[in-house]
Amino acid sequence: MKAVELEIAERTLANGITCIAVRSRGVPTFAATVALRSGQVEEGPREHGLAYLTGSLLEEGTRQRDAVELAESIEALGAALECSGGGATIHCPAEEAQKAVRLLHEVVLEPRFDPREVRRVQGEIAAEIDAEDADPRSVARKRFRAEAYGEHPLGRPHYGSRSAIAAYRAADLVRFHRKWFVPHDTIVAAAGPMETEETLDLLAKTFRAFRGERPERHEVPPVVMPGARRDIHLPMDREQVHVMLGHPGIRRSDPDFVALAVMDHVLGSGPGFTSRIGKKLRDEQGLCYSVHASITSGAGLEPSLFYAYIGTSPEHRQRAIDGFLAEIHAIRDTLPSADELRDVQDYLTGSWVFGLERNSNLVGFAVRSKRYGLGPDWLQRYPELVRAVTREEVQRVARLHLDPERVVVVSAGAGTARA
Repeated sequence: MKAVELEIAERTLANGITCIAVRSRGVPTFAATVALRSGQVEEGPREHGLAYLTGSLLEEGTRQRDAVELAESIEALGAALECSGGGATIHCPAEEAQKAVRLLHEVVLEPRFDPREVRRVQGEIAAEIDAEDADPRSVARKRFRAEAYGEHPLGRPHYGSRSAIAAYRAADLVRFHRKWFVPHDTIVAAAGPMETEETLDLLAKTFRAFRGERPERHEVPPVVMPGARRDIHLPMDREQVHVMLGHPGIRRSDPDFVALAVMDHVLGSGPGFTSRIGKKLRDEQGLCYSVHASITSGAGLEPSLFYAYIGTSPEHRQRAIDGFLAEIHAIRDTLPSADELRDVQDYLTGSWVFGLERNSNLVGFAVRSKRYGLGPDWLQRYPELVRAVTREEVQRVARLHLDPERVVVVSAGAGTARA
């Protein structure tokens, strides 16, 4: 595989912001992101869903422009804007980089929180909640996360509840924004064809006046492994049943992350028809169209979940669960074959480069590398780390991080209630 060649530079501003510039030569596009330490985990006991609501309102107007004017400004740049409770990302043609960064600053740091827009977005979120409550896959996923995460904030829906969302007013969003949208622990990253120093100068000039007091972060309840296997079914008037099975996983900083990524693809995340559970449950037994499993997906500052998912006929529910457990035991008890390991390594190292073709992906990689302490050369080192994983290491991390005797099983759809 051809080595990844990227120019990456970093600068820390006096206000504490880390600026990162990635140069991608010959690409006519530009992307920039503001990544804050703000989100669901930072919500207080009476703030469930407030981060999600705040993020949803960022693109609904600023102090300078109402929602329509902001949309017109974005369209005039040929840009796309994505917002969340943890910041925002903008994509645009490279020649519009300066205007785009200024607009990104305005959206993230100067939101309007117009009461009329707040009420409208609250209605949209209520409709989203209703749609999820009617979808058995979403119902299973929500209950599974609650059971696996326990009291941890990630165990509750990111949008909170219908009653909580309806109760918030614009003043609540202003308060949350003032507390958590601050320069401390904030990363601003950009990628485009410009020289890295030119990009850093642009970011520094735009964000150097960003001010705010360092927030006091509250203690987060730990994620605890289940003491024993639990099996829950939520009956719904549907023809299929959707099954989630798993337990708490790892943080992104876990030294076993790369080996677990390889294990994921052997077990249940491989492309096409290459993973074990795909071959067994879908191809050989014909239980489903969609099936997968992963422990590294979603790993960040907080633990991910190890999960396996399948949608199947209700008469095959237990057969699917038994199939999951058999494959978890198998990857713990026996070494993967040399062919399995080689195929996964070829896929991961071969597909990795495609993720570097989009500037939006590059800024995401840059933020994660900084946030999780991976080092500025992470992108260059990743293929070598994947190639260094051995069959024995795959088995070791499977034994250490997967426990089939302590999984939570949650399903929703056709069938009789079980708790």
